[in-house]
Formats: sequence, C-alpha cells, structure tokens
Amino acid sequence: MMRTIHPLNALQRVGGIATLALALLLFVGPQDANAQRWLQTTQVIAPVQSETPTRALLDTLINVIDRSDSLAIKRAPDDPSRTAVSQLEDELLNQEGIGLSSANYVFIDYRFEVNRDGFEERITDLFFIYRPPGTGEEDIPIMYLSARDAWVDDVLRNKGTTLVTNEAALKPFGDQIAFAKIVRERDARIVEIGDRTVRDGFEAKKRNLVDKITRLSYSSR
Repeated sequence: MMRTIHPLNALQRVGGIATLALALLLFVGPQDANAQRWLQTTQVIAPVQSETPTRALLDTLINVIDRSDSLAIKRAPDDPSRTAVSQLEDELLNQEGIGLSSANYVFIDYRFEVNRDGFEERITDLFFIYRPPGTGEEDIPIMYLSARDAWVDDVLRNKGTTLVTNEAALKPFGDQIAFAKIVRERDARIVEIGDRTVRDGFEAKKRNLVDKITRLSYSSR
C-alpha cells in the first residue's frame, strides 16, 4: 500500500532530518586532515659492533652524555624513574664490571604510519644491552633512551657519520638505522611485530612487513 504525504508534512520531515544531520556533524566534529589509515610497530635487535652504524651511534650518544651534567636516563624500559648518568655508570661498574660502552646489542623500536600526508617512519626507543657470549646467561641492561627526548631525537636527526668519498656529506644516524636498512644486516632480527613476540612460523609475516615497509620507505622519497 502506498502512503501519500502532504507537502507541508514533507517539508517538516526534511527540516527535521537536516537538523539531526547538523547536530551529528557538530557532535562528531570535523575529520582530521591527517586521519590515520595504517599503523604498525615493530622491534628489531641489532648487534653493536665496530665499524657499524649502531656502534657509531652509541659512541655519539655517550659523547653527548659525557658533555652534559643534567641528563638523567633509565637503565631499562621498565625502570620507574631516571637515574643520573654518573650514578648509572657507578652501578654498572660496581655490580656488573662493565660501562656504557660495553653494550653489544641494541633493541630499536619503530613506529610506521600511513596518513593523508603519506608514509611516516619513526624510531621511538633505543635499549642497549650487554649479551654475554654463549648461552645460559641473562642479558644485562645498560641504557634505555626514548627518541621522544629532544636530545636523543637531535642525535638521530642531526648527527651521524661522514661519507668516505665526501667528508662534507653527513649520513644522519636516523637514516643509517632506518628499518629497511637495518633488517638487511646479517645479524639483525625482528623480535616483535605489533607488541607480539616473533616466534617460529612468523617468517611469512616478517617478510611481508619488511617488503611493505621497504616499498613505503622508498616510494615516499
């Protein structure tokens, strides 16, 4: 059965719908121009060896720390508070017999995002450890740094190593340890994807992530 609506009633109904739509728009608010389309996090462990970007990065961080009297840092990510560098160095020396420069591995946390501005990759955390040779011994935490701290971000963005062929050209550390480059290192391993520990059987997922980040990294340049 077809119902007939009087023109006046129709106008009133349309007006009511328009009012409701306007109210919903005001409630929701304008859409963020940088609305997130894709987000992923991952963690990589890489060796800190001579003549590698991670070794040069650690040496530079220690140099910056040594020149400052005010910096306080954490020894591990789950430490509740920061410690003065001198106190941390004394603790490492007295308890473990090692120093800040003894780190031989670093955990690097990355955050990847695709929004309306394109692809963004960000290093969020650096956690240096000493891993005793052989098996059966636990890792010794040495130094945890958040790249949200201005001085750490400055080191990643504005400090680095020079090219052999052109000493005036600087290769920033942030570029040298970018995800697509660091995972190509022989001993670097992906250990977490989206806060999930990578175990056996994750090889396909790891390859897919590496391929996707590599494509996004180079296509955004």
